Amino acid sequence: MPPACSALALWAKRLWIQYESLLDRSGPLRAVRHAPATIWALSSFSLFLDTFVYALTVAMLPNVLQDDMGAPESANGVVTTMFGVGAIVGGLAAGVASDRTGDRRAMQTLGALLYMTAGLVFYFARHYYQMLVFRLINGVASGVACTLLYAAMGDVYPASLLGFKVAVICFFNNVAYTIGPICGERLFDVAGVKGPAAAVIALSLLKFFLYATMAVEPLAIRQSARSQEPAAKQAAAAGIVARAPHDWEALSQDLPEPGVAAAPCPAGGCGCRPACRSPGDTLDGRSDISFARLVARPPVLIATVAIVSIIGIQCMLEGIVPLHLSDKFGYADSGGITFVILGLVFTVMAPVAGKVNDVLIARHGEAMRYYAMLAGSLATIPTMVLMAYAGSYGLMMVGYALFAATNMCVFIPAQSAYGDLVNEMGSNAMARGYAVSTIAWAVGAICLPPIGSALYTRSGFALPVIAVPAVACAISAGACLAFVVSGRWQK
Repeated sequence: MPPACSALALWAKRLWIQYESLLDRSGPLRAVRHAPATIWALSSFSLFLDTFVYALTVAMLPNVLQDDMGAPESANGVVTTMFGVGAIVGGLAAGVASDRTGDRRAMQTLGALLYMTAGLVFYFARHYYQMLVFRLINGVASGVACTLLYAAMGDVYPASLLGFKVAVICFFNNVAYTIGPICGERLFDVAGVKGPAAAVIALSLLKFFLYATMAVEPLAIRQSARSQEPAAKQAAAAGIVARAPHDWEALSQDLPEPGVAAAPCPAGGCGCRPACRSPGDTLDGRSDISFARLVARPPVLIATVAIVSIIGIQCMLEGIVPLHLSDKFGYADSGGITFVILGLVFTVMAPVAGKVNDVLIARHGEAMRYYAMLAGSLATIPTMVLMAYAGSYGLMMVGYALFAATNMCVFIPAQSAYGDLVNEMGSNAMARGYAVSTIAWAVGAICLPPIGSALYTRSGFALPVIAVPAVACAISAGACLAFVVSGRWQK
């Protein structure tokens, strides 16, 4: 690096340290900034923003592309594909870079600027290629945000709490999924493209402000908890009931002391609780694992297959269900209602599924995660049959709502599996683990919808709704069953 650039980087670093010191001078603000609950809240807002931006614009995308720009209907699928490509690029880059630098917060702040850039492109978009650029940048920002917000949660919460925490984050995701299309249509009716675009820019600026002022590095919070753990144990041994300065919700109970080997798992498995982690799991001393070896880990492969399956089915249905409602039942304006119904069930089911997942794992061990994913995958198939042969709009929506419930039974255990595995390994690959999750989501969103749309055009609604989910769910369920039967989850 040239001397001038090095000097500039050093000056910027010193300025940032002074800014951080200034923020921490206020006692109440410091307590908020260093609390794990703040990471939880910011992660919830980050996923809300990500889904809201996507849903805000997806509802009026056909109006913009076909009515204003004169693009063919096939252009809609290409725009969606660009989002998936961007999510893969952003998720992979954020996962690798964040684990190597140990910095989640700065990259989330960068992600907020990417959302703002996407909003500006959207604001001034007049041509089809500009919409492709908008969705590509939006996808990159989404990949960065989703990867790092889940990684931050895995950094600061143990497995006994992670499932419910992830579920609550998904709750805010589902709220955005429910209200986003409605808000997008209203803003578009009032101000055209500039209405939704201005909302995207405003929300991205809010995210930038929150991460710049209200957050500290999640890995630093984790290191702080470890430094406080010996004193907390001594106080407990002396019969003193005390809480850490930052309410860790029992995190310190699940982490071994630095440099002290964890006790081996008992015969038959202990559910891979966080106490069975490798020693030396500190901010700068944790073991490393290559991306390829991480992906090859059976728990990662199983969770990835499950996410590709269930998210791919969801994205496929989002494309063909409104068409079927219009063709068979004459509900030309049902697309928005469909989003609302699906989002409401997601919103209710996410925290329920997360809490049940945590309780089952705590009582019966890690195998329950894969039994839950197995049951959710198998239960998805009859919901598809109900939708395929529904003779009324109401019965169709009942099947769709039941699918939303089975979706959460698969997604929540799979999504929390990445953080639990990385913590159990004592590795510094948290962001890379959740990069795999982001890529799995993008692969499902890219691959299954075109297959479903092609089958719908050729054979109608029943074939794609039964055949594609049946194959995907059979693969997911078979992988979960083989994994449990093999007993490898105990290792």
